[in-house]
Amino acid sequence: MRWQRADLHLHTTCSDGKPTPEELARRLARTSLAVAAVTDHDTVEGALLVEEALAGTGPEIVIGSEVSSRDGHVLALFVIRDIPPGMSAEATIDAIHEQGGLAVAAHPYSLAEGVGDLAARLPFDGVEILNGSPLMEMSNARAVARLARTSAALLGGSDAHVASAAGQVHTLFPGAGAADLRAALLAGQTQPAVDWPGRLAALPLHLSWLTWLTLRRGRRAPSSPVSRA
Repeated sequence: MRWQRADLHLHTTCSDGKPTPEELARRLARTSLAVAAVTDHDTVEGALLVEEALAGTGPEIVIGSEVSSRDGHVLALFVIRDIPPGMSAEATIDAIHEQGGLAVAAHPYSLAEGVGDLAARLPFDGVEILNGSPLMEMSNARAVARLARTSAALLGGSDAHVASAAGQVHTLFPGAGAADLRAALLAGQTQPAVDWPGRLAALPLHLSWLTWLTLRRGRRAPSSPVSRA
């Protein structure tokens, strides 16, 4: 059986991504991806809009979000509505499963946003051991060292916040579309992979956008009582 590519971690302007859903859809239509999951923070809106913009062209879209649990970020895949943020990681996984979705530990050893060793202790369906955000090499290496032997599926995702980064880090799976991807995740038959030339080409823009986001958040924090809590 032929193996296909899926990018399971993408962002749009519906959260903190640079591309609009329409811009991301145009980018995805030019890639070799068979499946893409749009995972804006705490909302499925971006995924629905990208699916609408593609109108059956390009990769098959998995509806998803990146849920801000209080223990770290969790990717919700194959869901139909928003998962509330702020719950524990365990409760977040339960809420995803209640919708028939799959729960993935996103960049588990990211300093501020990963679930850490909970990725091995909780019933995640997958763990993202290869994350395409700039400067994630140490976190990725730690994820490989600690999680490569877990029973959960091993995944790669671009975590693209700019359109050019979409698909440059991805997950290989046997089959053709989203149904086969889901089956492969549940069977643990997935492999993370990198398109190194594409990733390096997208790196400067990706890094500059994430740096701008960090600086913007830093400027807002002093004036926001919520941010200080």
